[in-house]
This record gives sequence, C-alpha cells and structure tokens, in this order.
Amino acid sequence: MQQIFNILLRYKNFLIYIFLLFLSIVFLSKKSFFHESYINKISLSLSGSIHSVKNKTINYFDLFEKNQILKTENEKLKIYELIYLNQELESSNTINFPFKTIGAKILKNSFTNSRNYLILDKGLKDGIYPEMGVISDDGLIGIINETTENFSSVISILHKDIKLNMKFKKNLSFGSLLWQGESPNKMKLVDIATINPVSIGDTIVTGGMSSYFPEGIPIGTVISFKNTPSGNFYDIDVELFSNLTQKKYVYIIENINSEEIKNLENNE
Repeated sequence: MQQIFNILLRYKNFLIYIFLLFLSIVFLSKKSFFHESYINKISLSLSGSIHSVKNKTINYFDLFEKNQILKTENEKLKIYELIYLNQELESSNTINFPFKTIGAKILKNSFTNSRNYLILDKGLKDGIYPEMGVISDDGLIGIINETTENFSSVISILHKDIKLNMKFKKNLSFGSLLWQGESPNKMKLVDIATINPVSIGDTIVTGGMSSYFPEGIPIGTVISFKNTPSGNFYDIDVELFSNLTQKKYVYIIENINSEEIKNLENNE
C-alpha cells in the first residue's frame, strides 16, 4: 500500500496532467456538440427565414397578380350586375357584352356649373381615349372628352350640351335625356310620344343606340310628367339613381366594336 502511495506521489504531476487532459477532452467534446447544435440551430433559423421571405415574396406577387385579375373580374361583374340584373332575360339568352372596363379615381368633379366636367387618374398609357363612356356602380357619369398620358377629362351628364339615348325599362319607348342646369340629381326625358304609357316610378335605362354605353344601365325613375303644349309628347322629370356629387371611383368602358360601328356610320 505504501508502495502504491509512493508511486502516486512520484508521478503525481503526470497523473494530474493525464486527468486534466481527460477533462479537457470531455469538455471539448461536449463543447463541440454544443457548438454543432448551436450552429445547426442558426443554420435552420437562417434557412427558415430565407424560405419564409422567399415564400412571402412569391405569395405577394402571386396575390398581387390574383388581385389584379379579381379586380378586373369584379369590375366586369359590377357592370353585368348593373345591367343584366335589372333586365328580365330568358335563360336561353346568351349575353353579348362587347365592352372592356377600367377602374379610375375621380381627381376633380364639378357639378354646380351649366357645363360640368370631371378629371380622372387614367390616361393614354392606360388605354383611355376620347368617346369612351364613364359609369359608376349605380348609373352614368359621362363621356371621355380629352386625354393626356396620365389623365383624362370627362364631359359630365350634368352638361347642358349633352343628350343621351334612353328608354323605358318596361317597354321600347325611346327618348333623350338632358340636363337643364338645375338640381344635380334631376334630368329631363324628352321625345316620348304621348301614345306610350308613362307612370310615376317607371325606371329609365340606357337605350343602347350609341357606342358609348351598353343597353340597359339603370339611370333613374320618373318622378313627374305632363304633356307638352303640342300635346304630342311628354315633359318628364327623372330622378337619378347616381349621386354625382359624392362619387370617388368610376368605371371607364370601351366598346370594342366602336371602330367598326363608326366605319358603318361614315359609309351611310
């Protein structure tokens, strides 16, 4: 026993060295595992973040594209709803809608003058040209008059020099709608012969006899009528569905057959 003790004393420094070396190896081994684990966690987190950003970026552009498609489709559906839900169509009828629609924001809107105009935030770069119709989600707004690269001017239906082709929803009585510079929510319907039945509350819609607007857009209702002095026609007051004094957004509509129609008209 004494010999063992003496040997330990003699080689104590060596044994201490071996012991410390063993501890160092164990410590380094554990530390390496810790470092490896820590690095793996960082790598996983970084990789996850990169994929997350990648997916969010892809989803963003994917959603942006889908939103643009949905926006276009929504604009079309608005027009369909505005026109065709206000008409009694047979189930066998095929809807022919030769119009493109573009949403726009109103930048300026006058309605207190005798000849009123609007300015929209869409222009030539957006495919906007003169003589395109402009409507809202509940009625007519006007007709494109002039365009620049980024903007367009609209002749409002509240303009003393404009006449619009209209008809009664209940029958084929056609007439002209005009504004006499009075209330911004009232217009006159003229050229309706007294042989046609008229009642308070009758709905007036676009007649479709121009390339500006589709047929059947609801305009307003009859609030009063009387015979003209000649007795052959009515003098009809129409209250508009659309409040033109409180509009912010509109739809510009392009008749894709307008050039063909104009060519036929010029050849007459």
